[in-house]
Amino acid sequence: SRGVALELARKAVSIDPGDAGCRWVLGYLLAYERDFAEADAEFAKAIELDPNEADTFAALSDITVLAGRVGEGLEHIRKAFRLNPFPASWYYLTLGQAQYAAGQYAAAVETLRRDETYRSSSRRFLAASLAKLGRPDEARAETDLFLVANPHFSIRRWAATEPFRDARTLAHFVDGYRKAGLPE
Repeated sequence: SRGVALELARKAVSIDPGDAGCRWVLGYLLAYERDFAEADAEFAKAIELDPNEADTFAALSDITVLAGRVGEGLEHIRKAFRLNPFPASWYYLTLGQAQYAAGQYAAAVETLRRDETYRSSSRRFLAASLAKLGRPDEARAETDLFLVANPHFSIRRWAATEPFRDARTLAHFVDGYRKAGLPE
């Protein structure tokens, strides 16, 4: 549960307040708790402690995009890729999400169809991107594949649990999900 994770992240920071990784993880969890001021402070501290920690910038990209600062989110994920030439697959999901939010649907499709992320939960962003490009058959196929792995997904539940700070950005994602045929 997130509560346990938050407790453990706080404990990790108390054990080693100089560890940037502990700080960004705590910041990420705090964003999901909607404690945005403290989350922002933890991300800032993580960057201060280690300005070359790629994972910090990748995670911050996600949170920044959901705050409606899409251009800044794109900068963060691009910096993460520059800092880590062998990124984890979730970097591609984060990049695709930022590209979708920026209206760069073709780029998002290209990113989200990469082997590194294609079979992950990123398919929801891929389906939305395809729908926004006017490719409903491909969007529906991706939606169907996404729902096989995520049968209990609903737009409403997703929107309620993601740490959005910007109503316009949330509406943009919801619109794409609806056009892709994801369940309400």
